[in-house]
Amino acid sequence: MRVKLLHTSLVILVSVFLLRDTAIAQPAPAGEDAIERLGKLAEMDLRDRKLNLAEVEYRKIIALAPENTSAHSNLGLTYYLEGKFDPAAEQFNIALHAKPDLWNIAALCGLSEVQIHQTTNAEMHLEQAFEHVADSSLRLTVGKELLGLLSESGDLNRASDIVDKLLKLYPNNTDLLYAAHRVYLLLANRAFLNLAYVAPDSARMYQVWGDRMKLMGDTRGAAVAYRKAIERDPKLSGAHLALGDVLSVSRSATDRAAAEIEYQRALQVDPSDARAESKLGDLALQRSDLRGAEEHYRRALQFQPDDPDANEGLGDVLMESQSYNEARHYLNRAIQLDPTNGVAHYHLSQTSKKLGDNDAAKREMAEFLKLKAEDERMRSSFSSMSLGSAGKLPLTGDAIPKLASDPGEDTSLSRPRQ
Repeated sequence: MRVKLLHTSLVILVSVFLLRDTAIAQPAPAGEDAIERLGKLAEMDLRDRKLNLAEVEYRKIIALAPENTSAHSNLGLTYYLEGKFDPAAEQFNIALHAKPDLWNIAALCGLSEVQIHQTTNAEMHLEQAFEHVADSSLRLTVGKELLGLLSESGDLNRASDIVDKLLKLYPNNTDLLYAAHRVYLLLANRAFLNLAYVAPDSARMYQVWGDRMKLMGDTRGAAVAYRKAIERDPKLSGAHLALGDVLSVSRSATDRAAAEIEYQRALQVDPSDARAESKLGDLALQRSDLRGAEEHYRRALQFQPDDPDANEGLGDVLMESQSYNEARHYLNRAIQLDPTNGVAHYHLSQTSKKLGDNDAAKREMAEFLKLKAEDERMRSSFSSMSLGSAGKLPLTGDAIPKLASDPGEDTSLSRPRQ
């Protein structure tokens, strides 16, 4: 459901822009002095929110000069402020017919048309305005309304494009983050239902089931689904890697051994699978096989030089091998690619300390501690979210990778690589 966003503060701000843009004296066939006098009175009354007086004055101007675009624009604004959206849209459309590039007018026209359920026209005007309006508050409102229209009409691909653009401008806006969640979830559900309809017993269908179970923290169920997918297509791209991922987080040595086999099978399907190589490096590092881990990480970086996990892993191995200068190079690269990687900051701090760069060591340790505190705060927030009788929200290791609880702890195994 879309939230109506016609806030008074925004309307006042828009009115200032409109008056500056459109309250320009335009030639009229007669009564220019009267038009100028009425225009000043109307502008003053509009600013003072004496809307009934402003409405009368703008109507008089239009009677004297029917082609006065400014009067039509501001009469539309007056109606808009009065909540008379039908006549507001009519006046805005007259102004836009004469001058289509009045983007603030196009925005208010679209917002008015939303209110009177002229969705086709509203969508057109809002889309035009969204690409051109300069004021950030107006653009946000236009974008939200356009996003609502597209979502309600089922045009999810265009909706996802709009929400992506909005999030680049307002990355911390909670309404937009929720809207993005809804749009992407609807897109995912649409694909899921289409797949279930056309191929309900296919390898891909079981792979999708596995992905969903993994997201819910059901690693055992995910493993069963991935195995069924592989039974149907042993060369299914991504399936062996996904199965290896859910097995590798198990505490069972048997499961971890099986994970290694799955990563090897992933490489048989795709010999250039950088993630599979990096995951094999993780498992080798866990059993202290530094040479094997280094070989896997270096192969991963041959295929994907910008893989942050492989860069971090190789940096970890080189640090353990006391190759501190080379380790610092790869750890720095890992942080460039993923500044939120607290483990990389911690290991870079340790490496810098070994190299005698105490300032860098302190800086990286401070960043590690900051990220660790943010990690703990997020975990605490999730843990405290109660759903009443349904209990608490599920929280999996895949959702929020855990940083080491103590800076001295061996962190090479603490952060699951995605």
